[in-house]
Amino acid sequence: MHARSNRGKSEEPPIGPRITAADVVMRSERDAVLLKPAGLSSEAPSTAGKGPATLLVQARVLLGWPEAQLPHRIDRPTRGFVVVARDSAAVAAHNEAIRAGRWTKHYLARISAVGTGFSKSATAAAQGEASAKTHALVGQHNAYLRRDGAVARVVRSGGDPSTLVIEAVAPAPGCPGEWHAVIRLVTGRFHQIRAMLGALGFPLVGDQEYGGAPGQMYLDHASLWFPSITDGSMQRAWLPVDPRREAIDPVLISALENARAVDGQG
Repeated sequence: MHARSNRGKSEEPPIGPRITAADVVMRSERDAVLLKPAGLSSEAPSTAGKGPATLLVQARVLLGWPEAQLPHRIDRPTRGFVVVARDSAAVAAHNEAIRAGRWTKHYLARISAVGTGFSKSATAAAQGEASAKTHALVGQHNAYLRRDGAVARVVRSGGDPSTLVIEAVAPAPGCPGEWHAVIRLVTGRFHQIRAMLGALGFPLVGDQEYGGAPGQMYLDHASLWFPSITDGSMQRAWLPVDPRREAIDPVLISALENARAVDGQG
């Protein structure tokens, strides 16, 4: 009996998260907005072509745009909206709008109350203190970030100026000691939300690279205002009802619904 040889047969790439027509939330002649699932790389090339197909590779096939490019990216663990430009002229137009600060991005993050003294057996006073410290996060936060290999570090000086605004927080339903936060990203640095939340003492749950407790990480690019590259009018990617979004407090749904474009930021 002879062993069967696979020599000469091409290996199929590993199957990873897939996008379908249901993930196309907006489309024009020059661009589209897709809802990227968590776990899918936006554009990073697969090793020797053997890794799962990236969002860009899949989008080119799904949209029928072989020259499509991405004017921005979101991290592999993050879900949410990604704009796909049909060609180099379309991506250049979007990049010009980004440089002018005309894009407004809102994220939804589930953070841990680690460091606030919260525990399931904590006294009412301790839980109240934890709640107060978490609500104190609301407001603008500034930092200097420096990339260090595969992570970003908050440094005292010498890094890239980075700003985000936490617009609202509320307890995560069914998750004691965890909170959801609505975050407006003013600058778009590498791992900015993850690194800055970790430095603030409220890392994303599951984001152990930045001090998060074990668990399932949740970061969602939930709203995007951006100008049409056809006529310049402002348009928005936002799903009032999203079955794949985590259950969140109605206060945060309202905050996201009322999120407005902030021109000239960044």
